[in-house]
Amino acid sequence: MRWSIVLMLSATLAGASAPLITTSSDSDITLNASLGNNRDSQSFDPLTYTPIDQRIAKLETQSKQQNSDSTDTNRVRARLVIADIHLNNRKPREAIAALDKLETEYPVLADYVLLKRAQAQTQLRDLQAAKATWEQLLAKFPDSPASAEAMFALGQNQQLLQKFPAHPRSQEVTLRLLAQDPNRVDLMAHLATYFSDYKEIVPILNRLVASSPSLTSDQWWAIADGYYNKFEFGRAANAYARATVNPITAYNYARSLHRGKQFDNAIAAYNRVVQQFPQSPQAPRALIRITQIDSPEAAIAATDRIVTSYPDTAGEALGIKAAILQDKLDSPKSASDVRNLLISRYGSSNDAGELRWRIAKGQGRGGQIKNAIATVDALIANSPDSTSAAEASFWAGKWANQIGDKAKAKKFFEFAIRQHPDSYFAWRSASSLGWNVGTFTTARYVAPAIAIPSARVSLPAGSAKLQELYILGLDRDAQSQWLTELRGKRNLEPKEIFTDGVLRVANLDNLIGIKTLESLNWIDVPNSQKAEIAQLKQHPAYIHSLYPFHYWDIISNWSRDRKLSPALVIGLMRQESRFEAQIRSRSGAIGLMQIMPDTGSWIASKKGVNSYNLDRPEDNINFGTWYLDYTHSRFSDNSMLAVASYNAGPGAIGRWVESRGLGDPDEFVNNIPYDETRDYVSKVLGNYWNYLRLYSPSIQQQITALEQPNNINASSKF
Repeated sequence: MRWSIVLMLSATLAGASAPLITTSSDSDITLNASLGNNRDSQSFDPLTYTPIDQRIAKLETQSKQQNSDSTDTNRVRARLVIADIHLNNRKPREAIAALDKLETEYPVLADYVLLKRAQAQTQLRDLQAAKATWEQLLAKFPDSPASAEAMFALGQNQQLLQKFPAHPRSQEVTLRLLAQDPNRVDLMAHLATYFSDYKEIVPILNRLVASSPSLTSDQWWAIADGYYNKFEFGRAANAYARATVNPITAYNYARSLHRGKQFDNAIAAYNRVVQQFPQSPQAPRALIRITQIDSPEAAIAATDRIVTSYPDTAGEALGIKAAILQDKLDSPKSASDVRNLLISRYGSSNDAGELRWRIAKGQGRGGQIKNAIATVDALIANSPDSTSAAEASFWAGKWANQIGDKAKAKKFFEFAIRQHPDSYFAWRSASSLGWNVGTFTTARYVAPAIAIPSARVSLPAGSAKLQELYILGLDRDAQSQWLTELRGKRNLEPKEIFTDGVLRVANLDNLIGIKTLESLNWIDVPNSQKAEIAQLKQHPAYIHSLYPFHYWDIISNWSRDRKLSPALVIGLMRQESRFEAQIRSRSGAIGLMQIMPDTGSWIASKKGVNSYNLDRPEDNINFGTWYLDYTHSRFSDNSMLAVASYNAGPGAIGRWVESRGLGDPDEFVNNIPYDETRDYVSKVLGNYWNYLRLYSPSIQQQITALEQPNNINASSKF
């Protein structure tokens, strides 16, 4: 069941191919059917996850209200959403009725009203009417991305590529033309510039580079990014060497050499980043990278340069220096001096927190429980946001319980939940406090009421039209609008990264979308943008996009049938596949719940099923939940062992339990011998917790109570 980023995906939604419909009209025009907004016909609304008929009934009530200005806005919005839902469910007559005269009442999206009308007319096969509407759209809104759909439908391919080069329809046209003439340099360059994340971009880039055309430095930058994101590091380095020179391309050139194991060249390239762009956020990161591949002496020199010139990265540099002195230069006294400097001068840094946690763990293992608790107290007081604070506070709570200090334990557990609510250790802390969030042995049965938010807040980047499309849930249109507005921009601002990630997830481009949002945690940016990123992460779309509810109706049905917590199933699915239905692992595991073909055959024989398709979400979730139920039955409903065996196999987990015993389950998790499985368990159960704490009103109330000023003041002093 092991998962890796090796994809064999179908075309992404934004560029999915539409069928061709040929008309026998006088103009003998070929109309490309531009149909619908999101996915195939569904019984559940993809925004609210309520049955379609219920959603439409609610929207129709809104559409009939005529009172205040705000109600009028809701009324016209409701009509467009109704039309879109009908289009997605192949009910074009109902869509046309909802759209009647709507363009005059809804001017901000009048272009998209015409787009929906043309799509509905195409579904009806009324191609003459569709042609007239497409032409009306082009005449009235020539600069709107909606007109790209009209150009596509009317076969105006060259005009489409020139006017809307970054629109998803341009990708589709380019691929179609390239299939006819695979060596057209202009088409290959177009894909590289605007669609370098295309799933099969590497062979195209290879042909483009081999043709030795006269490419611009920005085109080389796009080519380099395409290679880099597909892990073609040697080719990426060659392209970055010709790309536009800036701190990002210079660093990525060095990083490509590094990841391609050309270490001497990488060291020289990293040093050039520091020399050419000393004030960039990439400069200290380049020096950090040097410490990973250069000699111990050179690495020490690099850490000293960081401490001298880059105080914001000094804590990290001192942590690295201490480790080198201790492990590679056999100088424990010097290493101790560096650690003391780290604590005394950079005590609030993340690395000082990591150091204090290592000390506390050693004290705990040595039986010095009170000293270990005191060390965690210092960690929390000095670096409460460090990456180790949640784990440290949870274990300090366990230690406090061991010595009978229940009040102190409670404060540690509450700190982990309040300060690091998204962590696995927040779940372990909530469980230790007796919250109804499940334990290792009861998680499979925890299924509190779930409330999925459907109201949306404007995104931080993009036009007013984009915001309106996104708020309405017209996600494919919103992404087309967004990509057109970006126009292939390479160096995105944090707010643009955020918007791009949210829209990708909304359109089921989850693997890249979630990774894009997660990148906000680690990208190197100027200090001025760090506060901006912290603010962006408070936007509700951030956490809801990291933990989306794709396939929730199917998950809920099969979880109920197997008596499994839906939160546990969706948490496991998020880890296995990031909700990519056609994903493949290196080992051949298939689909949403990453089922090996042999395992699928075995499950089918147990279920008495002869026909199934693991690429089909319904079948994959059916089989995956059956197997998760099976692993639970193998280990007496212990979800920690069941989840571990989903990854490593029941046989391996059984041998570990037999040879070592279960004992303290938290210690058992820490001592799982496979790094992948150990990490897998904490991530799946951390996902499970996040779905509960984000979407269960009862658990949200408990977390909110911890955040009240009186509770914060009472629990902040350890």
